[in-house]
This record gives sequence, structure tokens and C-alpha cells, in this order.
Amino acid sequence: MKVDLRFFLAGLALCATLFWLGADGGLGGSGWTLSGLVALIMVVILLAGLAAWQLLPGGRWVLASPLAIAAATWIALFVVRPIELFYYPAETITPLLQLGYHTSDLCRTVAIAGIGCATWSAGFLIVLILLKTKRRDITPLEEIQMRRRAPWVVLAVGALLAGALFMRQGGVSALIHSPGTLHSNQGSGFYGQLGIWMLEGVALYSFAAVIQGGRAMSEAKPVLIVSAPLAVISTLALGSRGFIAFGLMAAVVVFLRQRSPAPRTVVISIAVAILLAAVLEFSAVVRTNAASTDLKTAVARTAQTPVTFFQTADLSAFDDFVAMQQLVPSSISWLHGSSLLQIPAALAPRVLWPGKPPPLDNMVTAYLYPGATAGTPITLQGELYWNFDLPGVALGALAMGALMGWSVLLLFRRDALGLLLYAVLYASVFALLTRAIGTMTANTVIALVGVGVATIAIGPTRLPALLLPIRRLGSRIT
Repeated sequence: MKVDLRFFLAGLALCATLFWLGADGGLGGSGWTLSGLVALIMVVILLAGLAAWQLLPGGRWVLASPLAIAAATWIALFVVRPIELFYYPAETITPLLQLGYHTSDLCRTVAIAGIGCATWSAGFLIVLILLKTKRRDITPLEEIQMRRRAPWVVLAVGALLAGALFMRQGGVSALIHSPGTLHSNQGSGFYGQLGIWMLEGVALYSFAAVIQGGRAMSEAKPVLIVSAPLAVISTLALGSRGFIAFGLMAAVVVFLRQRSPAPRTVVISIAVAILLAAVLEFSAVVRTNAASTDLKTAVARTAQTPVTFFQTADLSAFDDFVAMQQLVPSSISWLHGSSLLQIPAALAPRVLWPGKPPPLDNMVTAYLYPGATAGTPITLQGELYWNFDLPGVALGALAMGALMGWSVLLLFRRDALGLLLYAVLYASVFALLTRAIGTMTANTVIALVGVGVATIAIGPTRLPALLLPIRRLGSRIT
């Protein structure tokens, strides 16, 4: 049954109003209030999902939209984690235990987050309405072609860039004796990220060719067999898990763009995703333990770590948000937009600008974990709140949702370049919702460049005149 889209937008506006009242303390701070707020976030997700179902051509397109990643992120951070802290208040970060917190603090943080969830969804849906995505024809991708030698050249360059950062961080010796240093202190290491994304770009392009099943499939299979493991190994060698998860999410989009998954495929994919999530959680705790010991000892300690701590490893962004909203503005002054003004600066390599301002995540670390070096995320809503209070959360999330809505245009393009660039943006939604905006904007640009260069070099693509030199280079190495 089709419902007027104004109903969904009105519902989101009502939810945002209720969240605003909760953030101002108008709804109290009991367990019932917390239950109501997390339930309201589920209502926001339901309203946005139903509206997207009407605005997009079908169910698989909803799964391939940024809303799917956003919804999963919000459920984990603003539904599951608050409930967990309510029942197990001691299972949290040390700074929050030192500050002390109550159910009212959880309620207020969820309410602030809920404002952003509602307005992000509204911005996303409004753009889909303006783009008239429901009426767009979904045509198959153009036949994917693959140059003979170009993929191997791109793989060699990508591996060289990633390997250069690996060696700069200490190489094999650091991996064995102090693996925590491989992930921390990667300043001026943008070339390593670029290399990994070039590897992932080759893997995604060859995966798209295999899924399509055209003439390029026979050439794409050996490239996929080499590029995918190489991307994984390079990622693990640098102590990062995120590239693996991002690559898999991008691969999901490539698959959904070309095929509608069968129920059996969905069930198997969910099982694999759960297993992978468990492995990535385990590796997160290993990386934390490895900051102060060797790899073997870190793995042994992790095997003895309670499951509740595993969950804290990736969900602590909410805990950090709770701590910061207690301190701002009573003990820490407003940023007044300074972290947002640093977004252009974040795009400049630190090797060219050694004195560029630290990212917001590092500023949070300086307040909550003095002396630590790793960044401490407080989510998109946390950064917007620190800058401009509740109005900043509402308007900033609205703008971010609108930008994600515009990105869907790439999903409807017929060329591989548009699809792979969209896949990168899709995979980056989680990071843009949880990490510092400036840092994640820079990382997303690096990802787009890496995958774009790989795609342009490997296969024929219609390009703007500005990018023709890359095409000529690809022709020379064919």
C-alpha cells in the first residue's frame, strides 16, 4: 500500500521534536524514558525504510542505499549500546567510570543522537523525492572490459605503496614484536591508504566482471584471485580492519547492482557477516592489547577477554559521546565550527603541512585519555553537538543525509566507474557517521581516488577531458 510521503516526513519531524525535548531534559531520565527513546530511534529507522522502499525501484535498492548502513550503525550505537550500559553500567570506558554517569546521561545522549538520526533520514528522503528515483529506468551495466596487463601494473603499484608504509612502520619486526605500532602513528601515511584502495579497486572491478559473466570474466577471475587476498594481507599488515569491512560492503553493492539475491544467498551472507563481525571484533581487541606487548601475547590475552569487552571495542563511540556531552560546555568550551572549518586542511598531506591541526578524534583523546595517541570517535552527532549544540546536530545531519541521497545517482549509472565510486561512498557511510568528519572526508577522497585510478586504468570508461591523461597511461600499459 502506497502512503503519502508527507506522512513519513511529518513523522520524522515529530520524532526530532520529541528527541529535542529529551535532550533539553523535558522527558526525564528514568529507565522507561530510555526505553522510549531507543524505541523512537527504531521508529525513525522504520519510517525512513518504508519511505525509501517507495522512493527506490525495489527492495534490493534499499539495501544498496546509504540508509541501510546508517540504520545498522544507529541500531548498534544508539539502541543496543545504551541498553547494554543501562543493565551493565560498569562495562564501559574508564573515563566515564571516573566521571560517573546516570540513566539521565544515557537518555540525553540518545536524544541528541536521535535528532541527528531523524534529520539525516529526512535529508536523505527529500533528495530522493527531488531526484524522482522511483521513475528512473534501471538498465544493466555496460559490458565490462578489462585490459590485459593494466590490472597487474595497478596491483604492483598499489602493493608498492602499501608496502612502503608497512616498512616505514617497522615492517615484519614490528608486526611480530609490537603490532600495535603499525596502526598507531600512521601520520603522513596517505600513500599507504591509496595503495590499499588501488588493490581493492582492482578486486572490485574484477568482481564486477565475474558477476556480469561477459567476455572479460575469464580474464577477471585470476585477477580477482590475486587482488582480493593481496588487499586483505596488506590491510592486516598495517594493523587495520576497516579496509576489509569497507571492501566487503562495496562488494555487496556491486553484487546488488547486477543481481537480485536469492533467499538462500541472503541467509548465507548473514551467517558469513556474523562470523566476520566476530573475527573483526576479536582482531580489534588483539590490536588494543598489542599496543603494549607482542603479537603472541596479545592473541593469548584476547582469548581470555570477556565477551562484553569485545563489544566495547567498537561500540565505545557512544560511551565517549556520553562523556563529552557531560563535559561540554560546563568544562569544555564549544568549538563554534572550528572542526568543520578544518575539513579542507584534512585533505592536505601532513608531510606537506607538518603543523596542520589535529583531527577532532585526537582532541577527544586529549581530554578523555591524556597521553594516548589513538583517535577517540564520538559520532557525527557528537561532533556537531560540540560545535553548534542541538541546532548544529539537526542541520548538520540534514545536510549529510542530503549528500548521501545525491550519491544514489551514481548507483543508477551504467558504467563501472560510477558503480565503483558509489560502492566506495556506500562503504564510507559508517565511518562518516562515527568518526571525525574532517578525517573521514579525507579518507573517503583517498578511497575515491584509489578506486577511480584503478577503474580508469583497467577498463574503457567515458571520462571528462581532465582525466584523459590517466586513460592514455592505461592504453600504454595494455
